[in-house]
Amino acid sequence: MIACENCGKAEEYHSCETCGKHLCSACFNTVHFGIGAARAGKSMVYNKCSFCSVVYATNAKGAVCEKCEIILTWQTSMNFLAAVNRVSELLRKGQLDTKLRNENYCKTNFGIHATQVIMDAIDSSNL
Repeated sequence: MIACENCGKAEEYHSCETCGKHLCSACFNTVHFGIGAARAGKSMVYNKCSFCSVVYATNAKGAVCEKCEIILTWQTSMNFLAAVNRVSELLRKGQLDTKLRNENYCKTNFGIHATQVIMDAIDSSNL
């Protein structure tokens, strides 16, 4: 097993093509989506969520709102269900971007964890 290049944990989650690093899930989410990132300054930063396209304000640069954060950060089966429910809710409302129905696009941009959630929610909505 390869250690994370940011924090040194002995778990590899993602070999990033854009930054060329081996990252654990926590570092991957921080580097690419701003989850758990340090404050950017005293002012608010406006971001657009990659999943639901809502514009939200935080104190750091990010790519995912608080509601959709579970899609990327789930660790347990209960969190997995919550993430699938979030994606299913976006599907019902018609807010899920059509690009997210492509499995290769999801793997490349969001990693294996989020891809599993998105594809499971899409499969269950088709039933």
